[in-house]
Formats: sequence, C-alpha cells, structure tokens
Amino acid sequence: MRELSNNELVQIENSIQKKGVQTAELLAEIYDHYISHLENFPEGNFIEQLEALDQKWTYSYCHKLQHDLSKNINKSIRTLQWALIKSYFTWPRMVFTLTLIGILTILVDMLAWKMQVLVFFGIPLVFIAVFMVFILVRTRMKTKQIRKLFNTPYSKVSSSYSSHFLIHLAIPLNFFNLFLNLPRVFGLHQIIPDYLINFLSVTFCFIIVLHSLSISEAWKIKSKTAFI
Repeated sequence: MRELSNNELVQIENSIQKKGVQTAELLAEIYDHYISHLENFPEGNFIEQLEALDQKWTYSYCHKLQHDLSKNINKSIRTLQWALIKSYFTWPRMVFTLTLIGILTILVDMLAWKMQVLVFFGIPLVFIAVFMVFILVRTRMKTKQIRKLFNTPYSKVSSSYSSHFLIHLAIPLNFFNLFLNLPRVFGLHQIIPDYLINFLSVTFCFIIVLHSLSISEAWKIKSKTAFI
C-alpha cells in the first residue's frame, strides 16, 4: 500500500466528478473505494487501474446505485419511524401518550377556535419549520468537505438522508391544509358541529405531535452515521 500523489488524487476526483453523482453518501463511498483500490498498486499501474475502475463504475451504473440508495434510505426512515411510533403505544411510553391525549382533551374545552389553531397547529408547525432549517444548515456543514473535494456547489450535491427527512417532516403541512383550508373552501366549517371540530382538533394535533417526535428521534439515530 502506498500514499497517492496529489496529481493522482486530482485525477481520481475528476474521474468521479464526470459520473454526475449528486448524493453525498454515494460520492463518499465511490471515492473511498477508488482510493483503497489504487493504493494497492504501484505508480506505474495507476492509469490502467483507474480506467478499470471507470469501466466498472460507469455513469449509468452510478446513477442506478444512486436511485437504489435513495429508495433504501426512504424505506429505512419509514421503517424506523414506524417502529418509534409503535413504541409510544407500549410501556412505559404509553404513559406519555395517555398524558398527551388528556392534556389536549382538556385544552380543547378551554380554548376558543382561534387559540386551538394557534396551540394545536401553530406550535407544532413552528417546531417542524425550525427543525427543517436546522437539518438544512447541519447538512450543508456536514457535506462541506465532500463538496469542497469535488469543487461542487451545495445545489449539486446533498445528502439523500437529508432530502428524505425534509420530505417526511413536511407531511404535517398536508394535515394542516386538510383540516383548516379544505373545509373552508367547501364551506363545511359553518355546518360542522363544535364537538366534531374539537375531536378533530385533538386527533390531528396528536398525529402531528407524534409524527414530529418520532421523525426527530429517527433523525437523531440516523445522524450518528449519515450526512445530516
């Protein structure tokens, strides 16, 4: 095993950059594979081995890997989040779940409609928005080294984990539109009885809070090893 020269490292970077990979996780994997492989050969065999690697890691092959990686990451996040959600219905977390439902039920009888919107939807959505910004900033920092290595802007290379977490975090916005905006469009908010509105307020708030807690826990677990 030998240490590669700066010129050889530049050739490796240029070769990988031509593949058009936009996922930081895959870029790091390909780069590590190239380096570890080429370090085992003498300088005279560098070009030959680099070309052999390029024949294996073709543009189409890398993009297939990128597509498969994205699917696997999305699946792993959904699986982990679902496992965390189910944990809130088992001991001892069940105590927290019942307490949360109790607090929401008490508040819904105490608060007027506008305050319900502020407390039940406003606060959780603000938390989600701040968390999304935090993930964006943290991802930008954690991918800085790999982007600098390949001289690539943030818009061209990012973390696949980060992208999927942001998509999952945005799901409550659909609940917000479904619960608040859609009934107003069809004029349903004027004919829905108060008890049903209260029930829906508690239900949707509980779903949003549970979603927010589980996805933030999933992020905490994944962030230990991923570019997030």
